[in-house]
Amino acid sequence: MKKILYTLFTIFASVALVACQNEDLLTDNNKTGQLDLSALNVSCDYESEILRSNTNDFIITITEKSTNALVNTWKYSEMPEVCTLTAGTYNLKAESCQLKNEAWNAPYYAAEKEFKIVVDKVTAVGDLVCVLKNVKVTVEFSSDLLAVLGDDWNINVALGKGKLDFNKNNQGAGYFAVEEENNTLHAYFSGTIDGFADNIYNEFDDVKAGEWRILRYTLKSNNTENKENGSFVADLLIDVSCNTIEKDVQVDVEEDIIEDPNPEPTPGDDDDNGGDDNGGDQPQPGNGPVIAATTFDISKPQIITGDLVIKVVVTSEHPLAGFVVDIDSEALSPEELEGVGLASHLDLVNPGSMREGLEGLGFPVAENVLGKNEISFDITPFAGLLAALGSGTHYFIMTATDEAGNVTTETLTLIAQ
Repeated sequence: MKKILYTLFTIFASVALVACQNEDLLTDNNKTGQLDLSALNVSCDYESEILRSNTNDFIITITEKSTNALVNTWKYSEMPEVCTLTAGTYNLKAESCQLKNEAWNAPYYAAEKEFKIVVDKVTAVGDLVCVLKNVKVTVEFSSDLLAVLGDDWNINVALGKGKLDFNKNNQGAGYFAVEEENNTLHAYFSGTIDGFADNIYNEFDDVKAGEWRILRYTLKSNNTENKENGSFVADLLIDVSCNTIEKDVQVDVEEDIIEDPNPEPTPGDDDDNGGDDNGGDQPQPGNGPVIAATTFDISKPQIITGDLVIKVVVTSEHPLAGFVVDIDSEALSPEELEGVGLASHLDLVNPGSMREGLEGLGFPVAENVLGKNEISFDITPFAGLLAALGSGTHYFIMTATDEAGNVTTETLTLIAQ
């Protein structure tokens, strides 16, 4: 199949080159120049990106600047080396996919550069470094909230012109098209908590293109004992935070909560001692979890060889509350992963039907992750499977969250040659 696709791509590229050259013959050579595309390198800014992408399928377009009229378009891997254009000013743009108002697991990378064509001259545009242009949003729950959370929970997230519903069946990463700055994220939670229906609305301002926003829902409990009849009353409150991961730096953003207009009075509301309403101390933020490999620097890409050992160790000052793995690989499409019982978004704390498949690959899941201060897993055999798929680059974005709300993200990059 790969050989057939390669042949088709080669034929298409040859036809495109001939068409470009035939068009050149119809152009007045006295008013044209050449665009050198042979040295054009399209890449992603790996220091600031959130989810990495292979650039071979990026779409390259050339438009005339003054009219924005389309002149040429190609797949990056199929561009001609040289193309002749009428003298003038143009824009060259690289895009990873079509930008949509909202979509699941669809990061949008793009970069644009202006260039001029001079009569009888050759112009080179240099490199294009693409950055994430939409916003990634994911949802997390603390372990104590998960214990009392009903299956009917739903979080409607609205950002820009897009809306997505996060729920039991949709727990991946949502991507939203936004303006460059000054966007507002709206999150509306509905569902049952400990058997009682609840609704919570939050707003988060100053959302910017290129950010990863993590909505984290945690449980705050105020318990009092009714001494007259011996019953136990639990007033359960949900706190919501919105963490920003941008250029590997996490920033906590205060939420704007629309309060219940008729709140029920709860004991301990006047207690301002910094602890919870039972007098105990909440986990305090400290050093976040550490994700590392035992035999190499996990931040550096690794070429898959016969002697490569891939053992990952996660240590945490506070017990782990969550651990997810997002897979970005051209060879491991969501459809192919689904065929083996997996997905591009893997929640190790809540594996669901993927538990057996994850354990078979060497990942710890559920009780072997939740509440632990250290976990480790050896996925060396999995690297052998990747190598068997042929050449390609595979990114495994691992995100660990502890009970204090600290979040750490590391990307394991494996290259098959």
